[in-house]
Amino acid sequence: MNRPEAVGQGNKMGLELLWCVAGLSGLALLGYVLYGKRLKREIEEKNRSIEALAVLQQQQDFFIRKMIHEMNTPLSAIELNVSVLMRDYPAVKNLEMIRGSARVLSTIYDDIAYMCRKERLVYPVEPIDLETFIADRVLYFDAMASVKEILIEMDIEAGSTVRISRTELQRLIDNNLSNALKYTQRHGELIVIGVARTKDGGIELAFRDNGVGMSPEELEKVFEMYYHGNAHHMGLGLGMSIVRDICDHYRIKSEINSVKGEGSTFIYRFPTSICLPTSTQHS
Repeated sequence: MNRPEAVGQGNKMGLELLWCVAGLSGLALLGYVLYGKRLKREIEEKNRSIEALAVLQQQQDFFIRKMIHEMNTPLSAIELNVSVLMRDYPAVKNLEMIRGSARVLSTIYDDIAYMCRKERLVYPVEPIDLETFIADRVLYFDAMASVKEILIEMDIEAGSTVRISRTELQRLIDNNLSNALKYTQRHGELIVIGVARTKDGGIELAFRDNGVGMSPEELEKVFEMYYHGNAHHMGLGLGMSIVRDICDHYRIKSEINSVKGEGSTFIYRFPTSICLPTSTQHS
């Protein structure tokens, strides 16, 4: 039989252990409650921050939409009035410079407008003849080219047609052509836009210039948003990042060949999935 003292000691130890367990459980419960309250406060603060950010985002979006709307009116007025003046006074060289500068601003405007709308709009695809479309864009940039006395030559294989959004194709062509004009500094140089069919039925679009060229380090950054190859040139650094997004969307493969001081060639290979077969003439 157990002695009474041993039994009493065992009961005392059991009670102490029970109190320890109860105390630890209480502390754990208190810690859980306090942590829960703290976590709730942090969640509420983060939710308020998210709401504040959402309001700021809405205000920013409204500002940008308002800005591009307000930019469009004076740009259109400049273009229209310069066209009238050039018709009446064709020998005035400064008018060509004003028109070229206005079209640089128009390209920036179109990039900003595209960035703002691309998440909200679906641009319909359609068959587009590259020869006609590119000729129209070259005509648009003629004022910029004339000011710098740069020639733009087209070498386009007839019957090259792609199914793509007209808006997105324009952004791809305009940004490449605009950059070629910006970074071709010497007068009398040549920019060549080439379009050719590939062996697998795809289409290759290339922009070749004799401009400043790029180093390997610069080549790695070309398609980054806000990147400027030369800080002295006008622009926001959006153009080539837009081109990259368009290429990703249509699975267009891009390639750049460039040598510092000798020029660059930007090549875009359209997949067969968006290229229409060359039309056959029947006699």
